[in-house]
Amino acid sequence: MNDATLDKVVRNASSSWAQSGHLVGRTFKKRTKVSATPAALTFAIWLAQAAGFKGKDILTSGWVGILDLDAREQIEMLERARAAGLINVRQLGPSIEIDASRLSAEGALA
Repeated sequence: MNDATLDKVVRNASSSWAQSGHLVGRTFKKRTKVSATPAALTFAIWLAQAAGFKGKDILTSGWVGILDLDAREQIEMLERARAAGLINVRQLGPSIEIDASRLSAEGALA
């Protein structure tokens, strides 16, 4: 890529990360912790499931990881998403089953 193209890619990526809450600052951007919502976690889970992740692997996927939630916060946010009717969660001991199919067209019809 030439310098102009590379500069535009960096500016666009920086803008996207700033809009998502990952970067703060006007001139000099700094990484900050994101304030994730139950809807953001649900969408991240849906993306992970679409990519083939299952069970606990969903919570270690890159999509969920980008939300900056530690293990305790993930469980709390899962409960909030479940209470809001966004996902179904079943946990038995160390195993967990997460279903975000309500976001897909097929899940919405079921």
